[in-house]
Amino acid sequence: MNRNRGAATRPNPAAGFIGRLLLSAALVPAAHGQPSPQSADEPRPWPETETVRALLRADAAAALADCRVPGLCRPGPESVAQATPPARASDDIRVMAIFGLARRLSADIAVNGAVLRYQAGRGEPVAGAVDGRAYQLLAIDDSCVRLRRGDTERTACVDAGRGRP
Repeated sequence: MNRNRGAATRPNPAAGFIGRLLLSAALVPAAHGQPSPQSADEPRPWPETETVRALLRADAAAALADCRVPGLCRPGPESVAQATPPARASDDIRVMAIFGLARRLSADIAVNGAVLRYQAGRGEPVAGAVDGRAYQLLAIDDSCVRLRRGDTERTACVDAGRGRP
């Protein structure tokens, strides 16, 4: 009995796999083709879609329009220099909050009513109405922050007695 004869009648498994692969590759573009166009009389179930980025921009614009935090939100397109009040002889500096973990501490500080956010390791504020005369963060120590502007160095601490819910 010749074994070669039986092998010629059986299909090669690799050839069958390659054939099915080619068939599926040919069917993929047909499956992902354009949907059938809707007639002009039939209304669309929803309006033209917007991108996620456009929706996020609209949401951010609405949030800024409703923002009432002095120093973090400015009404209208005015410049930062116009929004900051002139420097006082003695600034009112209050530490609103210190939060974060170890080297990633952040502090919200109100300077003359304008709230600025600082991060440990960075001198300049990372959020808020920042201008060239802003205080530079020197350190966050326990419940206090050390700030400097020019030759003046100031220390302010969290007032635990004025806690608000």
